[in-house]
Amino acid sequence: MAISFDWYENPVSPDKPEEKRFHPRIIANGQIDTKDLRSRIQSRCTLNEVDVTAVLDALSQVMGEELCEGRQVHLDGIGYFRPCLTSTEPVTIDTKRKATKVKLKAIQFRADQTLKNEFGILKVKSLK
Repeated sequence: MAISFDWYENPVSPDKPEEKRFHPRIIANGQIDTKDLRSRIQSRCTLNEVDVTAVLDALSQVMGEELCEGRQVHLDGIGYFRPCLTSTEPVTIDTKRKATKVKLKAIQFRADQTLKNEFGILKVKSLK
């Protein structure tokens, strides 16, 4: 099955009137939940679904602990996870207690080349 997408117009700044440009955006094709993943993983190895659940739970906990320490986590064949920070308000050189103005923005992910290679030849289908 192909990845469905549509074309969306790029925003143009008023000081740079240019020819309209477009970018492709994927149209979501549903999702798979943990229950389905657990079942599919179990069918490919000797673990039962309860064992797979335990491994996924432990993985989540250990990754959380490592990310909380500021470490990047690499899962072979999947990719790299790392924490990304932001400030809760504008910070200047004169701001007092700068460390209290920091919070977690996101967990960033960069796919491993092995995972990217799973795509093989990309099949896409434009809606328009």
